[in-house]
Amino acid sequence: MCSLGKLGSDSFIPDPDCCLWSKLCDNLVVEILCRLPLKNLITSKCVCKSWNRLITDVCVPNFSKTASLGGFFFRVGKRLAYRDKFILHFVSYDGQCLSGNETVVESISALLPFKFNFKNLIHSCNGLLLFVDFAPGSVPQYYVCNPLTKQCIEIPRTIERESLSSESDCGEEVQSFAALAFEPWKSCHYKVVSFNNWRNYCLKKTEKFDVFSSDTGEWVSHTMPLDAPIYEYELGWIRNAVYLNGVVYQISRAKYLLQFDINKLNARATELPKRDAINTFGLIGVSGNHLHYSSRVDSTLFVWFLEDHSRWVLKHSFSIDHIYDNRPFLAQCTPRDTFLRAWAFDPNSEAIYFGYVRAILRYQVENGVLEVVHTIEFDKNAPSSNYVMIPYFPCVVILKGKVAVPGQILTVPSGVSLSDAASFPEVALL
Repeated sequence: MCSLGKLGSDSFIPDPDCCLWSKLCDNLVVEILCRLPLKNLITSKCVCKSWNRLITDVCVPNFSKTASLGGFFFRVGKRLAYRDKFILHFVSYDGQCLSGNETVVESISALLPFKFNFKNLIHSCNGLLLFVDFAPGSVPQYYVCNPLTKQCIEIPRTIERESLSSESDCGEEVQSFAALAFEPWKSCHYKVVSFNNWRNYCLKKTEKFDVFSSDTGEWVSHTMPLDAPIYEYELGWIRNAVYLNGVVYQISRAKYLLQFDINKLNARATELPKRDAINTFGLIGVSGNHLHYSSRVDSTLFVWFLEDHSRWVLKHSFSIDHIYDNRPFLAQCTPRDTFLRAWAFDPNSEAIYFGYVRAILRYQVENGVLEVVHTIEFDKNAPSSNYVMIPYFPCVVILKGKVAVPGQILTVPSGVSLSDAASFPEVALL
């Protein structure tokens, strides 16, 4: 009989050295491993080198392609708060705030070496979160976090980037325009893309950006031409960024979609649909592996998707007034003008998220159902000026690099697997 070996506090894993288990082909082992809960799958990488290889090369990419939406991060305000008024909040896909026995935000706070709020979370990409620390008197510092594996990677700084931050009078604003590029079904490595010189765009019509690769551990600078209309003598951007299939997307204040292909190193600007009619900047997001854009014109909310990087295709249009007038509970709790724009797209369905001071709402476009998915605590509120909810997908990829562990810093070299690093319990038993 195959023996069982305990790994972690809540799982029993078959001993891979037992005679029956060792006779299974790789396909069957993968089929079994992929049925494990996510945290058990992570710890199973430490059992032996063969499991580490199968989980890393097969299970993780397969899981990543079909990963379910975990939830959204968004901004809430503390009532009667004079400092740190806006904080980071999380709601799971099913409307609950709890993940295990602690909130996701509290779990992240145990990983980051600084106190953070909403503005410190810059981007989320396929399970990884990008934070930046604007500590007074110091150079802004990037961190990449994986909440599921409880890892926080400190991104190295370069002399050039330190000089840029120290000489600029807008260091915090400059460092906010960054994004993650991460596709776990292709590679366990990620990139941090930082657009740190956009204020000089109007002088040279070129965009400079820096790319950090976790594979090489280094920053590389790039410059590409970009012919885009400017807004008030500068290429002002909306803070929200989206990464999809090798391209980083952002919206400019001149109401153009900016596309930066970080693989082909080219850039382009595409006019947003109904640009002259819209009063707000709208929302970009991913749904069904397409970039989507939504904006409101008068009382109609439009949703388009981008085809071939250049053509907008109208997908939905529906009356905000009709939604509002046929849901009596809305009139009792939120003004009509709250629904100026959508807050998020559901990546895996046709649902669109809205919000108001007391709750997060989900609108099922196909059947016209509007439901409350989360009620905000009595001592907080979601400001009507909120512009985005940041989607989060649980990710089982173990990050390499300088890992922040509570009370210490642990370095896992890029060439060392978890099975070889089993002597590091902080990593082996996440």
